[in-house]
Amino acid sequence: MADITVVKRDGSKRPFDANKINLTLLAVSEGLPDQIAKVAQIAAELQLTLFDGITTEQLDEALIQTAVQNVKDDPDFDTIAARLLLRTIYQQVLGDYTNEIELKKLHAQKFPIYIRQAAKEGLLDKRMADSQLFNLKKLAAALDPSKDSLSKYLGVVTNRNRYALRRQSGDPIEVPQFTNMRIAMGLSFNEANPTEAAIDFYRHMANLEYSPGGSTRVNAGGSFPQLSNCFVMEVQDDMASIAKSIRDTMFIAKGTGGIGISMNKLRAAGSPVKTTNTESTGPIPFMKMIDTALFAVSRKGKKAGAAAAYMENWHLNFPQFLDLRQNSGDPYLRTRFLDTAVFISDEFMKRVQDGQDWYLFAPAEVSDLNELYGEAFSRRYQEYIKLAEAGKINRFEVVPARQQFRQILGSLQATGHPWLTWKDAINLRALNNNTGTIHLSNLCTEITLPEDENNIATCNLVSMNLSAFLNADKTWDWDRLAVSVRSATRQLDNLIDITNTPVAEAMHSNEQNRALGLGYMGLSDVLEKLEISYESEAAYDLV
Repeated sequence: MADITVVKRDGSKRPFDANKINLTLLAVSEGLPDQIAKVAQIAAELQLTLFDGITTEQLDEALIQTAVQNVKDDPDFDTIAARLLLRTIYQQVLGDYTNEIELKKLHAQKFPIYIRQAAKEGLLDKRMADSQLFNLKKLAAALDPSKDSLSKYLGVVTNRNRYALRRQSGDPIEVPQFTNMRIAMGLSFNEANPTEAAIDFYRHMANLEYSPGGSTRVNAGGSFPQLSNCFVMEVQDDMASIAKSIRDTMFIAKGTGGIGISMNKLRAAGSPVKTTNTESTGPIPFMKMIDTALFAVSRKGKKAGAAAAYMENWHLNFPQFLDLRQNSGDPYLRTRFLDTAVFISDEFMKRVQDGQDWYLFAPAEVSDLNELYGEAFSRRYQEYIKLAEAGKINRFEVVPARQQFRQILGSLQATGHPWLTWKDAINLRALNNNTGTIHLSNLCTEITLPEDENNIATCNLVSMNLSAFLNADKTWDWDRLAVSVRSATRQLDNLIDITNTPVAEAMHSNEQNRALGLGYMGLSDVLEKLEISYESEAAYDLV
């Protein structure tokens, strides 16, 4: 490959050095079975991607992607890809190094410089560099780059692309352990001893015992500390509420929040607008406005905010709602960024099972259905059917329940939308249903919190990694799990006091309710380590 020239980061040129590539591959494949064969395979496949004038960055990426494309055949290539990517990140942020000892020293040397400079540039909260709060030298000494080996390639690349801090130019200024320590510091401002608290939080995260939610990972310690993850709001049927909901969506999305938005109260298309003596266009155009707002505040590859619109399937415009995510059709009646979810009642599923009809109503004529669930919903819904058949309801449509359900499932298969959520199951089983009807879930459909005009329900997330607490002898380390859960809970409690969401109703709800979402991940890893089939009775008993 003597005719291949590589352009280095400083602009100078040098001939492609296959021997250097082989040495790099030997280093990143150390300890793996069939090391020489794997090195030879990647080196040979790399040759197919080379071209004259390739840059160092392109060469690094080609090497990584060559390893990635072989992961499907041998998971050891995932380890190689992760190590290659880590080497690239280290070199970009810290500079060259020759061994692990030098790498750890570079972490300790560069971390205080990074914190002070980023705070000076306005990328980080000025408190991060406050010597009255944090002992940066002590924090730097606690950094452990060997913990990077715990992450798979997907974890490393996701952290680099979505969570690690960058300058406006796009240049990265964080290695993975800098990111973990930044998060830990950003959640320790209100501790009596912020340095010790940050080290405790850091060690749990570095060991992959728990992971904060995405918004926390992006914004903790930053100049825009919107740290809460999930937001749930209901749009009221008036222009002021619609406009404010669009505004609130923009500000929450700016801070990378995930939003659930109930559009169920909005009057159906064709309903009268008394103030202007006209007819409403219905909820769909307003969903398009929210969709456009989400696009407008996208974050150029960094983790972006996102939202899902919810609607109950008795709404007269539900058929149009079903089509929102279709690829064809009027672009003004389609959304590309706004996800959709349907809030389904038990009454509907009973009618599907029994082959009965399903009635669609205009919300203005059946306004109390939005607040009812369970048997109360079924009774009232059946009363409205009788009123419709008696000619006492002006606008309604009748479809076979099974037909609508097939349409829902067909759309789900074709577009991935709408997501199915269950109104009665959520409200009947929610621990906080005494505070009001739950009208929807959030973007990810795991949060069930009541909201109202004065409260945008807010939740703050951490996921415990179950596989981190399974010992080599396949027993559980319950004591370490208990310590880690306490640490994660304290971190979340701090988050509520530190976060700053520029939406008053969300801040009020967060401070008053202090909702913590302590979930878990790593179940499939645990089942694999225990050699338990996912669908087995043993797996059911474990969960």
